[in-house]
Amino acid sequence: MAALDGVKVLDAASMMAGPYCATLLGDMGADVVKLEPVNGDETRRFGPRTGSDSAVFVGVNRNKRSVSVDLRTDDGQQVLARLVRWADIVVDNLRPAARRKLGLDYQTLAEQNPRIIAVSVSTFGSDGPYAGRPGIDPIAQALSGFMAVTGSAESGPLKAGPPVGDAVASLLAAYGAVTALWARERTGRGQQVEVALIDGLVHIQAPYTGRYFLLGEQQPRRGNTIDWYAPYNAYRCADGRYIHLACYNDKFFGNLCRAIGRPELAEDARFATNEGRLKHRAELDEIIAAYVASRDRPAALDELWAHDVIVGPVNDYREVFADPQVVHNEMVVEVEHHTGPLRVTGVPVRLSDTPGSVRRPPPGLGEHTAEVLRELGFDDEFIARLSPKDGKEQESK
Repeated sequence: MAALDGVKVLDAASMMAGPYCATLLGDMGADVVKLEPVNGDETRRFGPRTGSDSAVFVGVNRNKRSVSVDLRTDDGQQVLARLVRWADIVVDNLRPAARRKLGLDYQTLAEQNPRIIAVSVSTFGSDGPYAGRPGIDPIAQALSGFMAVTGSAESGPLKAGPPVGDAVASLLAAYGAVTALWARERTGRGQQVEVALIDGLVHIQAPYTGRYFLLGEQQPRRGNTIDWYAPYNAYRCADGRYIHLACYNDKFFGNLCRAIGRPELAEDARFATNEGRLKHRAELDEIIAAYVASRDRPAALDELWAHDVIVGPVNDYREVFADPQVVHNEMVVEVEHHTGPLRVTGVPVRLSDTPGSVRRPPPGLGEHTAEVLRELGFDDEFIARLSPKDGKEQESK
């Protein structure tokens, strides 16, 4: 048994934040139907791809069945109505006007299913001065201050590499959905859950916003370092690869000094306290960099780990998914895709009694339309009219 066995989710969203929320629910056992327009989720059409498969879509949409219908038609609205009555949770990321036009606004959904939990994800929020504006992840990173504290003093503001605003919003949306499910157990009523990308990114900056609220100071961009303690940096090894290490107290700094064969540095007046280490961080970085540069990365890591130093490799994806801890944590899982075996990321939350799992590969566009419509009670004539082609044919269009 999985934790969300029996929970039914209608994923009517596109791109990442909304669909990834539905994926996280699917990971925990929910039955997720991804409702796509006839030309598919936006992410099916951009980014690196092979054949009909987009890497972006495949990365985000495991554990789902795909139904493809045109919600602008009467037949499409019939399908939506039955799916809403079937579902416990509906996820969307439409702008307010489009949501109302397609019948996915909370008022319309609740009239059809008073127990429905409607999860809406947007960049700015569903009301307020920016409601209805178009937006995506980097715009949220910019507006929320996240971009201003990312990068170095020399680089200027930088966005994070992955779409962190989308990822955080997906987690918060899934959290909101299961919280609302728990509330429904006591009230019997569904409710609206809203998550804005800018709110999620403000939320995860708590250590930095604390500085602003307490002292009125803007957190500077520090690149791979931080202004709380030293050492804290990435260092280049003899083989050209990097490690990152940090020492947030005297104990771990002493461990580092012994690891690099310089135990006397722990008593050096320049480095004996965190304040001194921050003041003399450039000198300290030179000493550590010289040690690291004299060793290939495996040797440096082994020595540092042997002395209980907080350190890790700066991995590329090939190294990440070969890493023994990542493999042990089952963060890479092989599924059977229509192209053959395919690796996808695993379930990041572990429950001891009701664990999640990856049960389905990312679906082809409309792959499960006939299957789901039969489950909803539609007859073969309706299914043939709505879905004259199978999922693979639709996907290749």
